[in-house]
Amino acid sequence: MLKNKVIPFFIFFSCFLVSLPVISQVENNFRYYYPDFEPERSNELLLHIANVNFVKDNEYKNHFAWGHTLIGYGLQPSLMYYAGDRLRLMVGVFVQQYSGLNYYSEVKPVLSAHLRLSSSVDVIMGALRGHLHHNLIEPLFDPERQYTRPVENGIQFLVDGSKLKSDMWVDWEQFIREGDDFPEWFTAGMNTEYLLRERTDESPWSVTLPIQIIATHRGGEVSNYPERVQTSLNLATGIKTQHFFEGALNSIGLFGYGISYRNLNDAGPLGINNGSACYMGVTASTKRLNLMTGYFCGKDFVSLRGSGNFQSVSPIHENVYVSRRQLMTLKIGYNRTFLDKIKFSFLFEGYFDVKDRRFDFAPGMQVVFSPSFFLLDKEFF
Repeated sequence: MLKNKVIPFFIFFSCFLVSLPVISQVENNFRYYYPDFEPERSNELLLHIANVNFVKDNEYKNHFAWGHTLIGYGLQPSLMYYAGDRLRLMVGVFVQQYSGLNYYSEVKPVLSAHLRLSSSVDVIMGALRGHLHHNLIEPLFDPERQYTRPVENGIQFLVDGSKLKSDMWVDWEQFIREGDDFPEWFTAGMNTEYLLRERTDESPWSVTLPIQIIATHRGGEVSNYPERVQTSLNLATGIKTQHFFEGALNSIGLFGYGISYRNLNDAGPLGINNGSACYMGVTASTKRLNLMTGYFCGKDFVSLRGSGNFQSVSPIHENVYVSRRQLMTLKIGYNRTFLDKIKFSFLFEGYFDVKDRRFDFAPGMQVVFSPSFFLLDKEFF
């Protein structure tokens, strides 16, 4: 028993020492392509082009996540109109193609209304500010959903206050009508952070309290779907702290989360209805480089929308169950911006399974080009 505890602690401590000389996860803002709301564009019609080119090589040899290579591009041309300085209407289409296919794997209309209710509260209906923009930890939300589910539709509330920041949304994944033989399916999520201590000139420390929630529901009252209604929940909360520097090293940080899984209908995978996990680590960042080393320990943990690497019940193979999972994680990101609208990012992700003594890894890179072109200035409403 003592050996089982000492080995992961030693590995974690070693990673900690390695990372210091050179945020709960690496920064993803270089991978964003949802356009910022610009109130100064009142009554303007714009053409927005969002283009993402990507390659991700998952060298996984485990039973919990597919080993595969994703390479291709996504393109979303959209017309955006600012009806005054509080409402933006967007209509377009998103297409995605993997290299080697002679057809698009995704073709989806994109329509959204982005309303600025106040200086700190926004609501989005239709196509959401989704996937990576939610900034959830990987055990709760797999970053690869940027490619596997690039368009989320539903409703979203964004709060950006001086102390409180929050992203609350519902992604309605499957709609049903009366008599359908398939279930209604949606995902609800929340990422809220409260700033307990703000960085000042006198103190370079910041302390933040995060709360993250993912809930999924499958069922529906008007459907003839034969299986039981299932509602499940993941909850993560903890603390994050950062120390900021003047110089080549921008910041170092520590994070720790307690995570829970609960199925509310006694119908969980392989009969697993309750589980828990902890996730802690160290971050460091420079102007172009950010690093993270972490330690994950879970017991009967099921992640509803997270990476398969962290789960006790395999989402890809039937009857594969490992009650206790221990992983060491490593992420190294390099980011660079060209000409303001061209963002390049490289990310190396590593996962060391303590029990199996196996190291899986996934290098990848991405280029995002997201310019907006002015078409005309006209008040339509």
